[in-house]
Amino acid sequence: MKGTCPCGGVTVTVPRKPGYLNSCDCTLCFRLGALWGYFDPADVTVEGETKAFRRTDIEVWLQTNFCPTCSAVVSWTAVRDLGAPRMGVNMRLFDPDALVGLPMRFPNGRAWGDDSEEYPPPRHPEVPFARDAPF
Repeated sequence: MKGTCPCGGVTVTVPRKPGYLNSCDCTLCFRLGALWGYFDPADVTVEGETKAFRRTDIEVWLQTNFCPTCSAVVSWTAVRDLGAPRMGVNMRLFDPDALVGLPMRFPNGRAWGDDSEEYPPPRHPEVPFARDAPF
């Protein structure tokens, strides 16, 4: 699968559809408007120039990568060991028809960060991605 930013300056190639899509509401993901699919970084090809952003207000686990021309968010990459190779790819760069039917998850990202080992329950039940869905 290939996706591109709006200006066409960055192309992302992934080997397959992700197992699910994540619509996180943490303060970063919500503001970025990304819809994440997860892959092993070795399986993802990013062509074109990107710039990186790392938050300074929290302990840094990842950086977001974006097109410097149109500012589209492309991916996030780990800056610390996550326990397994993993990166997030913004699936909004891909044709939405290719995503129809994939499970959409809605993690409660704003409730993370209390040093608990358990994730908070999702804020909405899982639903299939649809072109006419209100998300």
